[in-house]
Amino acid sequence: MFPAREFEDAIRSEISAATDDRPAPRAAWEPAVDSLVMVRVVLRIEEEFALRLPDDVMPAGGFNSIEHCVTIVMQTCRELWRANQPEREEV
Repeated sequence: MFPAREFEDAIRSEISAATDDRPAPRAAWEPAVDSLVMVRVVLRIEEEFALRLPDDVMPAGGFNSIEHCVTIVMQTCRELWRANQPEREEV
C-alpha cells in the first residue's frame, strides 16, 4: 500500500526547511516552490523511498503554490510506487 502520509510529510518538510534556510524572504513575483526547493524535495524522496523521480516533475517556472506542488509530486510518487511494486499472484 502506498505510504501517502510519509510521502506528504517528507515533501512538506523539505519545502518548509528550504523556506527557513532562505537568506532573504521570497519576492512576490517568485514561485512558491522554485527549482532549488524541488532539488531538495526530489533528493529526499529518492533517498528515503528509493524512487527515481522524472526530470519533468516540476514545470518550468516552478509552482505558484505549495499545495499544487504537493499534489503533483504526490501523484507522480503514487504512480511510480505502483509501477515498482511486484505484482501479486492470484491464489
